[in-house]
Amino acid sequence: MLFALGDGPKASPRSSPAEQDAITDLLTRKVRTISAEVIPPRNGAETEQILRQIDTLKAEDVDFISVTKGAGGSLRGGTLPIAQLIRQRGIRSLAHFTCRDYSIAEVENALVDHHYFGVRNILALRGDPPDGQTDNFDHSPGRHTYAYELVGQIAAMNRGEYLLRPGFDKGVEGLSHRPGTKTDFCIGVAAYPEDEPLERAVEHFRLKVESGAHFGITQMLYSVEAYSRFIEASHKAGARIPVLPGLRVITTLATAERMMKKFHVKVPRKLMDALAQCKTKEEGIERGLEFTIALCEQMLKAGAPGIHVFIMNDAGTAARLMQALR
Repeated sequence: MLFALGDGPKASPRSSPAEQDAITDLLTRKVRTISAEVIPPRNGAETEQILRQIDTLKAEDVDFISVTKGAGGSLRGGTLPIAQLIRQRGIRSLAHFTCRDYSIAEVENALVDHHYFGVRNILALRGDPPDGQTDNFDHSPGRHTYAYELVGQIAAMNRGEYLLRPGFDKGVEGLSHRPGTKTDFCIGVAAYPEDEPLERAVEHFRLKVESGAHFGITQMLYSVEAYSRFIEASHKAGARIPVLPGLRVITTLATAERMMKKFHVKVPRKLMDALAQCKTKEEGIERGLEFTIALCEQMLKAGAPGIHVFIMNDAGTAARLMQALR
């Protein structure tokens, strides 16, 4: 299975390639990538734990590290500074960017901050509602309702097109936007292969690609069949960008049940039955790794351009997975 990369942005000349390669450039050069995703500490918490996670992942030669923002609707800050700390350690960073809580003007301001900090890889998301709420989005004018609209705004900035600011911009009468410096964001988006119906999931993804997305990362996924089916359908719809399958090494039955309840992840019965038989933590880790390594190998054989590993408090176990895949 071949993935068309399209015309992703090039690395900024102001930073070293190790820090600033666009993820699409990385996917073009490498046969497979291994990346990870970390969660910022709760607001105000110390950063020692996440810095240890980053150092653990760096030791495994991780290709890039993404930093979540408001995962599950939680009140977390720190995405941009942690993405910058990752860059300072010589690792490519991918900053999640959600638009659900901001006006379009505030989105532009925040993206300019990312540009100034040199964080060029962005995962453009609508964002999750807080736990217990299905949809409390502000649908008023001047705000994005869908992720593809955010993608379109980032793509416009890459073309040097900024919002008109009434009362501030002079000499732009009759223009639809204010000309400015072209940014060079590499735009990633979320993909949802197990959402039903499949046609709707593919259409949402197609809109993001049409709006300017360069690559995708799936929700937590444990089905090669669902991944392959989604990729095939997306290609037929014209959405031909590389999509990394995302997964986590699940080592306890309790974790599997929590993932299913909180994030609606479809954990295979085979894995749950194996974990249910484990008597010790160490045995759970071994069974979880055994299952996940086999799954990753199947994903790669199916044409996945790499593997994206979600990290909670299990960076050590994730590092063992990366060692096996390397």
